[in-house]
Amino acid sequence: MDDIQTMGAAELARAVGNRQLSARSVAEAFLARTEAVNGVVNAVCTLNPAALAEADACDARLASGAAPRPLEGVPFVVKDNVDTAGLRTTYGSRLRRDFVPAEDAVAVERLRRAGAVLLGKTNAPEFAHDVNTTNALFGTTRNPWRLDATSGGSSGGTGAAVAAGMAPIGIGTDLGGSIRVPAAFNGIVGVRPTPGRVPVYPNAFAWDTLVEHVQGPLARSVEDAGLMLAAMAGPDDRDPASLPDDGMDLAAAARRTDAVRGRRILYVEDFGGLVPTDPEVARLARAAALAFEDLGCVVESGDLAAGFDVSGLREIVMGTRAFGMVGRYADLLDRHRAEMTVPLVNQIEDALKRSVREVAAAERLRGDYWHRVRRVLERFDHIIAPSVGIAAFDLDRPLPTEIAGRPLERFYDVFLGTYAFSVTGLPVAAVPCGFTSAGLPVGVQIVGRRLRDDRALEAAAAFAQARPEHARRPQVDTAWRPPEHGETGTTGYKVA
Repeated sequence: MDDIQTMGAAELARAVGNRQLSARSVAEAFLARTEAVNGVVNAVCTLNPAALAEADACDARLASGAAPRPLEGVPFVVKDNVDTAGLRTTYGSRLRRDFVPAEDAVAVERLRRAGAVLLGKTNAPEFAHDVNTTNALFGTTRNPWRLDATSGGSSGGTGAAVAAGMAPIGIGTDLGGSIRVPAAFNGIVGVRPTPGRVPVYPNAFAWDTLVEHVQGPLARSVEDAGLMLAAMAGPDDRDPASLPDDGMDLAAAARRTDAVRGRRILYVEDFGGLVPTDPEVARLARAAALAFEDLGCVVESGDLAAGFDVSGLREIVMGTRAFGMVGRYADLLDRHRAEMTVPLVNQIEDALKRSVREVAAAERLRGDYWHRVRRVLERFDHIIAPSVGIAAFDLDRPLPTEIAGRPLERFYDVFLGTYAFSVTGLPVAAVPCGFTSAGLPVGVQIVGRRLRDDRALEAAAAFAQARPEHARRPQVDTAWRPPEHGETGTTGYKVA
């Protein structure tokens, strides 16, 4: 059973497909792992009571002579703000504590169609709007590498579950970094695909206006992330912004490790000083970028000198984020303020202070910023940058006020590096790039040109093969107990 728990999605699908393993034995192994470690990690908030029956259906299908599917019998978990038919989906909110959707989200529907078995739902901050995963229903998700550290947010439940071996793959969502932050903090792979690559339905906005929320994979390997993304991608009329099929083979791209020779790469460290960056994080991220020289790439470093000018980014984030916060949650605040968490209330109230004129000005700035980034990517194939300016911050104590002895003016600025690419709609693969002296994972973002999710995956696959030492697994201390009087909350993502 322990051997099964260490297998990746591609390996599991092959073993189930050729009947070396039964789908039931695979599901049982991951359910046992969840039972063993979830008590301290607190990543899975709702188990699927039909998981074994779904696995049995895979075995019966194969026994009848049917051809194996790409993810046959592979367990997966789903962030609790993504709908699952017949299985409670709370969005981390007391307002939806008993909500049971009537239909699957498109991404869930497609993974099931590819043969994957839904294991359960993973914890998320209320309506997925914070960089720490905690809520009033299920409490705080902890980092399997060090249980007194955050798993990140807002897909911290999925990130921690995959890192801790509760499932080989999982669905996350990403607006400003909610896949890439947990990927970095938990030492796994995450992909923010091009908006529209994976249809998002159900969705509050049919056209996700301004900066788009996306759904994407969190996995232990680039190959597994690509296999998962290939299963979820493709047009669907339920999402009018979904992209047409362009014939891109995402699964093959994630296995292709020899395609990057000759590519030009720009390494961006602290975004011209905008993103406070710990020296350890910077050292590991810089080494990751320079590793591409050994793969036959040309690597340059620099922010403003290379034309990567992020001026106005904070204003872009404030204005575009305010639009979505007001559109989705202002009415809920009017009716249910007392039942909502402080981090979400803070963010909605901050958004309500922004005028339509400010939102429009932010969108104009975003257009200018896009053209600056576009011109950079006319000269470079990829931009590489740290995923976050710090490793996972401590729980059970106030938020950090300094980095390596340097005072922090705004703690949340350490996350602006992910938002720097969200606002462009570019595809990003996030991969682990090493560990701090305290043993916490660090990750980098590998950004591709517009619509080239395949090339971002190729670069991630090449790096992962060249640096396999970064793909380590945590040893979860199941005897650990949290302090009785700790602080696990945050104020809510704010950039003002």
